[in-house]
Amino acid sequence: MNEDTRLTSQFRCNGSGAYIQFLDKLLQRSEEAVDIDFSELNYDFRVFDDPNMMRDELRKKNEINNKSRMVAGYCYDWNVKKGRGDYDIILSNGFKAKWNLEKDKIWAINPNSFEEVGCIHTAQGLEFDYVGVFIGLDLTYNISTHRVETNKTAISIDDNSSGIRSLKDDNEARRLILNTYKTLLTRGQKGCYVYCEDKALSEYICQMLTEKPESAYENRIEIEVDDKAKFVEFLPLYSIKAACGYFGEGELVEASGWIRAEGIGRLNRNMYVVQAKGNSMEPRIKDGDYCVFRANPAGSRQGKIVLVEHHNYFDDDYAGAYSIKEYSSSKSFDEFDNWQHDRIELKPYNSNYNSIILTPEDGDDFRVVGEFVGVL
Repeated sequence: MNEDTRLTSQFRCNGSGAYIQFLDKLLQRSEEAVDIDFSELNYDFRVFDDPNMMRDELRKKNEINNKSRMVAGYCYDWNVKKGRGDYDIILSNGFKAKWNLEKDKIWAINPNSFEEVGCIHTAQGLEFDYVGVFIGLDLTYNISTHRVETNKTAISIDDNSSGIRSLKDDNEARRLILNTYKTLLTRGQKGCYVYCEDKALSEYICQMLTEKPESAYENRIEIEVDDKAKFVEFLPLYSIKAACGYFGEGELVEASGWIRAEGIGRLNRNMYVVQAKGNSMEPRIKDGDYCVFRANPAGSRQGKIVLVEHHNYFDDDYAGAYSIKEYSSSKSFDEFDNWQHDRIELKPYNSNYNSIILTPEDGDDFRVVGEFVGVL
């Protein structure tokens, strides 16, 4: 066979390419690494504050089928081998362990070797059901810069195999340290447990596990949906101008699309969606938010956020006669107890913006088109 064969992918970590992308993001190996919603992955990844607890959990897994092991970076001296002591890896809460014995050629499958810790050389190319990774101080997180940093001086002086500590090129040292941990973090088919000596790194990883990527919050707009789903799962999306025309004057306007409305409660045919513009209602409503409104609301509008159309005032956010603002009014009564608005104030939440003040003379040029329900 003369043709070259190139390996483009491998079945790692339960076949989850998304987990590999998660690790690239975690290790900041690439500026192009994508965000992953970890809650959607079928992979058991945990961060432990206590190394003893991590070992205990792995030990339980290993008792099932002898397919769980502990591994670590190059940060720990080979004390047992060098005759300096009884343990190599000494961590918080009294944790002590040895590197895998030099003469144990079957460490990965030896039923008596679980308590020993492997390095990249003993673990590379092997896979377990569960792997526990001790991340030393060669990998830390800088809270100020939000960067994962590497430190070649944290590598053990006994490490003669990798040569990382003696490298003059810091970029090359960084690449090798990151590659080392990516290799170790991908040895588990079903799960990976992690203990970090650097607490900031531990907190950073925990935050990544709970955060949803920005893409998870994108609202997908459908051109058309099944009639049975309209106003049950989906609401129509209108431009501000179209909504003001349709719900203000009853003009026939086609929706620009349909958008799934979750977390709003029961939907009805008086509800619709418009996209907010500008920053005047921050932090409650941000630029680009998809906002649900209810047409023809009953009761007082006082203190409520409303969508309004007004022709005598210019709103910078909407480049014209439309606004999303908080409604506030004052009334006066005549001798017959008839009332009228003395003043309507459309108030922004952002103090860098000014209110729009409407008077009775604006009555014919002002309409409340909808009452704010919530942001999708």
